[in-house]
Amino acid sequence: MWSRKELKKKGRGIIRKHYWRAVAVSFIIAFLAGNYNGTFTAVFSYDPSREITSVIQENLVFDVHGVRERELVDLLLSGLEEQSRDAEEFIRNSPYTRGVFATVFNYSMATGSVFTGIAVMLLKPIVKGRWLSLLAAGAGAALLFFWWLLVRNILQVGNCRFYLEAETYRNTGGNRIFFLYKIRKVWKTARVILRKFLYQYLWSFTIVGGWIKGYSYMMVPYLAAENPNITGREAIRISRSMMQGNKWDAFLLDCSFLGWSLLSFFTFGLVNIFYANPYKAAARAELYLKLRRLALENEAEYAYVFNDKYLDCPPSEEVLRAALRRAASMEERPDWRELEAEAQKVPLDVLEEYPFALFTVPGGEKRWHLGIDYHCTYGLTGLILLFFVFSFTGWCWEVGLHLVQKGTFVNRGVFHGPWLPIYGSGGVLVLVLLKKLRDRPVATFFMTMALCGTVEYVTSWFLEVTHDGVRWWDYSGYFLNLNGRICAEGLLIFGIGGCAFIYILAPLIMNGVIRKIPVKVRALLCVALISLFVSDMVYTSGHPHVGAGISKEVSEAVWEEGGKVCASE
Repeated sequence: MWSRKELKKKGRGIIRKHYWRAVAVSFIIAFLAGNYNGTFTAVFSYDPSREITSVIQENLVFDVHGVRERELVDLLLSGLEEQSRDAEEFIRNSPYTRGVFATVFNYSMATGSVFTGIAVMLLKPIVKGRWLSLLAAGAGAALLFFWWLLVRNILQVGNCRFYLEAETYRNTGGNRIFFLYKIRKVWKTARVILRKFLYQYLWSFTIVGGWIKGYSYMMVPYLAAENPNITGREAIRISRSMMQGNKWDAFLLDCSFLGWSLLSFFTFGLVNIFYANPYKAAARAELYLKLRRLALENEAEYAYVFNDKYLDCPPSEEVLRAALRRAASMEERPDWRELEAEAQKVPLDVLEEYPFALFTVPGGEKRWHLGIDYHCTYGLTGLILLFFVFSFTGWCWEVGLHLVQKGTFVNRGVFHGPWLPIYGSGGVLVLVLLKKLRDRPVATFFMTMALCGTVEYVTSWFLEVTHDGVRWWDYSGYFLNLNGRICAEGLLIFGIGGCAFIYILAPLIMNGVIRKIPVKVRALLCVALISLFVSDMVYTSGHPHVGAGISKEVSEAVWEEGGKVCASE
């Protein structure tokens, strides 16, 4: 059979080989998926009584995604009311007071996870008795359900996958927690975990049934991590078979970590973050691997489900090289022959990382595309016209946003005309400078954020220096802002908008509109627009476009009032 000492020893081996990756993975899972009770509450909102409760719940009561022996109404209202009070206290002392990101960050830090933080934020109207907001809260609850179903549960299965691979392969990447998105098995796996949750929740209405079934169904996420094609009914049946005669020992395994949790209590959660959470996850993964090996050795009737033979047994170099060649030949790229030749001669280390080219579920490997020719060329007149198109689009966005927020129409921007050149400049720059990254949308997204952020910061600084301390935007109070010139929320919008510009809008406008304009007419149109723009620039130099809702004068004498930095409008 197996022993706790053996599993924990192997778990420690995983931590030694992958320490910083394991810490990072467990941190992300704790933050986004809400695993590991008390990890953040101990650090950001320390309360000894709640921490002791978390320690006991983490080790002595199996976590059914936060649903234990409590009524649903108490879970949604009483629990949220307590968390809402803690959140309000944290928010009062937070330096971030503006923007959606600031609100999400404050509530998430105050409650201990992104999921719980958003729940408290959206359901707070119900807790405070504002029943007229019930509809909005219901919509928020629906969004949270899909977050729980398609993000939280999927990341938990990905967490299992990371530790299963880390036992054998020494360079297992932390991105394994997202592997279900890559192979496009999110919805199928979500149904498996949903069935597990429903079964376990119904059993929780009995005296100890929920606790016992928690251990009966303990292997379900690991089964989904190895075999994403498994059904919920099958996963539950096989998990029950695997845990037959092992539930009590698994409970004792959890209890053996009680000392680590108590030590984390005395170190304000730091032991959990930097050792205990990865240690527990590694040991539980080792339990699955041990039971899996026993089932294969004994030729159990359900052994067919363990179809990932390279999970704990690396392939030979010949098998891996053949798989890489096959994967290269299936790439929808013009240089696939070069990739195939490279796969033939590249040095291989079969123990380096899991051979995803040999994974049992192919998918997600095809080249990303939208069916739009985003590799089209634009030419000088095309770039000039696109500059004005997106300058005007940016102006509409800023004016519309102010109209929705303040209820008044304001001609936003530095110039008097209907254009914001910072949007046009950013659009042209991402088209020209990021041309070689267009086949890599993730890299394009982050480089667009970096490029547009640089343009926005430099423009803000230049305008403030040349206009005696006048600012046309100020992100002070936003989450992760830099000198009030840029912020994370704005950069995210630039990243999304820039990708939409590169992959959809620019090629559609160029091929569908601009190319249909005769060349001479196109040139005259460019000359006319440039003339109007230069005229506006000359006029603005002598008559700055400033005022309420447009610009803000930043006083040199900045004072503090009530702990907040104030500036004169």
